Amino acid sequence: MANKIDGQDAALMQLFTSLKKSVLQVGTETLGLSPQELDDVRDALLRGEPLYRILGMKETMIEARYALAHQLYSAGKYKDAEALFRWLTAYANDNEAHWLGLGACRQAQENYNGALEAYQMAALYSSLEDPAPFYYSAICLLRQGKKEEAQISLQAVMTLADKSKSEHKVVMDKAATLLAGLNKGC
Repeated sequence: MANKIDGQDAALMQLFTSLKKSVLQVGTETLGLSPQELDDVRDALLRGEPLYRILGMKETMIEARYALAHQLYSAGKYKDAEALFRWLTAYANDNEAHWLGLGACRQAQENYNGALEAYQMAALYSSLEDPAPFYYSAICLLRQGKKEEAQISLQAVMTLADKSKSEHKVVMDKAATLLAGLNKGC
């Protein structure tokens, strides 16, 4: 048994080494980065630094892309908006609104699993302080026929909502109405 595990570990290490060489080659050839610069980028990413800051992009570029993505979503161009929100979550992944936008696009296209993933990231980037991702998750779960999971998500809304914040109160009221309907068996 130990030899089999050792063999698997060796195979994984060989695969990792091969991948690392490939990434290094791509990074140096495609991006024009030295191995040290690639290490610096990796270290910054591991510290949680958003990619746009590492690459020296201006925040106004991020804001402009967000505005365009929001406009496309509002116009019902969900696939185009999703592409921009995916870009935003890759380059400015620390912004809850980007993840909420991605989730909304996926939800509008009935990609409920993808929407749930995005809403989970939104919840994490809000430090679990915003009830909205849990409310939207509940809607997706209901669309999938997962009533019990939706009820748990709606309970999370009730727990996380700060009644002194008007935006939280709106979400909490919607969640309470939906939860009451689910509890009655509607």
